[in-house]
Amino acid sequence: MSQVVTVGEAVRNFIAALKPAERPTMAPELQRFTRWYGPERPLRELDPIQLDRYQDHMAASGVDPTTRLDPLRQFLSDARSKRLLDVALASHVRVRRKTAAERTNLGNPVAAQTIEVTQAGHDALQAELKRLETEERPRATADLESAYADKDFRENAPYDAAKQHLAELSRRISEIKETLGAATIVGVATGERAGLGTMVVVRDLNEDEQLAYTLVGPGEVDRRGGKISVNSPVGRALVDHRVGDTVEVEAPDGVTRYRIERIARAS
Repeated sequence: MSQVVTVGEAVRNFIAALKPAERPTMAPELQRFTRWYGPERPLRELDPIQLDRYQDHMAASGVDPTTRLDPLRQFLSDARSKRLLDVALASHVRVRRKTAAERTNLGNPVAAQTIEVTQAGHDALQAELKRLETEERPRATADLESAYADKDFRENAPYDAAKQHLAELSRRISEIKETLGAATIVGVATGERAGLGTMVVVRDLNEDEQLAYTLVGPGEVDRRGGKISVNSPVGRALVDHRVGDTVEVEAPDGVTRYRIERIARAS
């Protein structure tokens, strides 16, 4: 029977084998993970679900994972090469590199952006967030754990699909939280002029077609329901105009002209 290697023991051995110059940056991050996971837990019990939770934990703590996750990925790769792990877990650690814009703005804080939303839109976002966090994400996590029971990740389509679905839910939750954190609730327009919270009926003069748009904040967009952002090209063109006005919108295939036929407060 093979000896059980704990996470704490494996991390200590890995750190000891590092070059002296590497230890100051790598050791603290590996020790952070060890404290979170539990130093006495067997290394072979570590799985992709736990790694996903750790990465979510770091993001929720406001820690930038750009460089913080690389030591963990190196440790897992080394553990796999030494046959301390049955699964190649390093590929499940997502190390996001900084974009050129982020590198350019390093040390130059950008003013916080304010997002205007209606009270109804704000309430809808809060309701969606609650549903995703209390119903959808727990269900997706359970599906992922069930799919993980099949240890063959190479041809486990249900596992890949469950992992992708959980990632999409996490992204949507982050988007909603970001929107709510920057949201400013504003009153809807009166209906005399197109603006936030109004439904605008226009005629596309190029195609002689009637269209209806509801102007909403960026976090309330629902293209299927005809809700477009006031910051979109069409939204910006319509804002502050009255019935009878003609506006122009630049599009890749040319300029589209709209005549405003009716403005009403959105229901």
